[in-house]
Amino acid sequence: MATPVPLGTAATYGVLANTAITNTGPTVVAGDLGVSPAGAVTGFPPGTVTGTIHVNDAAAAQAQADLLTGYANALSQPVTATVATELGGTTLTPGVYNSASGTFTLNGTLTLNGQGNPNAVFIFKMATTLITGATGNVNLINQAQSANVFWQVGSSATLGAGSTIRGSILAFTSITATTGAIVDGRLLALGAAVTLDSNAVTVPPLSTCSVVVQPVAGPVVVRQPTPVSALVTCNGLPVVGGLVTFTGGAVPVTAATNAAGVATGPLTFNTAGPATITAIVTAVGSGCACTGVASAPLTIPVTPATGPLSVAPACWHVNLPFPIPNVFAATLTATLTPAQAGVTVNFSVFGLPVGSAVTNANGIATLNASLSLLQISTSSYTAVATVDGVLVHATGSLVPCFPPV
Repeated sequence: MATPVPLGTAATYGVLANTAITNTGPTVVAGDLGVSPAGAVTGFPPGTVTGTIHVNDAAAAQAQADLLTGYANALSQPVTATVATELGGTTLTPGVYNSASGTFTLNGTLTLNGQGNPNAVFIFKMATTLITGATGNVNLINQAQSANVFWQVGSSATLGAGSTIRGSILAFTSITATTGAIVDGRLLALGAAVTLDSNAVTVPPLSTCSVVVQPVAGPVVVRQPTPVSALVTCNGLPVVGGLVTFTGGAVPVTAATNAAGVATGPLTFNTAGPATITAIVTAVGSGCACTGVASAPLTIPVTPATGPLSVAPACWHVNLPFPIPNVFAATLTATLTPAQAGVTVNFSVFGLPVGSAVTNANGIATLNASLSLLQISTSSYTAVATVDGVLVHATGSLVPCFPPV
């Protein structure tokens, strides 16, 4: 399956060249125009550029670097079908195409059928040239989009006078657009010049990627994993197979989007109070080049665990020989739920402290206590701990052991 070719910063350029951009006549470039690393731009005016002209600057250099990455991506995508060299008079569905001759010509109308999917991708791979005649035309039907059509040209592309091409031409060497050729896309040359003559070059609308964190259902409790979800769409349609990383919890969590464009993963929060969740697309399987797009932050309340401390029933027995005044032994146990290690639990009997213990990996604190006659006269003991800044306590029974120990 063809996937969108990443163009990075080159996506805003209608025309990008390595050595020179020359123009004759009233060419209109709706987008940026640039040359790098050591070229020149001539013919503007009379040509006009609605965006910004970049000549051998850092922006043009970055665009060329991003173009090289995109070219390599297109080159590496596996071919789904080999078709005739002449594309005119044919209708194709989404896929990656080459020809047995290693070149493509276009004399007539090539129809690209998006099959109702505006994210459908078409890639044409040429070992050498792309040549369109005066009657060459690309027609898009059933929601096919110019933004998702790519022409990977191994050497040079030549567009015939008055022809109409749709999509981005990524040429390894040069591009020549003869008089009146119309480009609904981009002319991007890696190795040499782009030559223009009274052309119209219009950068397609950039894909609009949206990432929205969904409202979190139910209470969010400290140290209890909470499912969080984000919806990823491109031009209003779900992005399938994208990877989304959620942050804001103790550890970031990454999940893949499903057929509905929704990614869901469990976040765990270690402290009570407000927490801010953000979702960022870290990779895209299909549909849209929206890697790096982040959601607006969503703030949620995190509540302390309810009743996290519990105690087990305990009993006392005579501790022989009789050390006075502490002559009775009991094992006191408290458990944190969910388990948390390293929490100090203080135990008391009849309001008098008898010692403390630290919870283990299972959240259990155990104290072997020696109790006085006064202390065993009560029928309960208490455990107290501070969890997430909140003082919690629990009370359990304390009775004589039976049978006596």
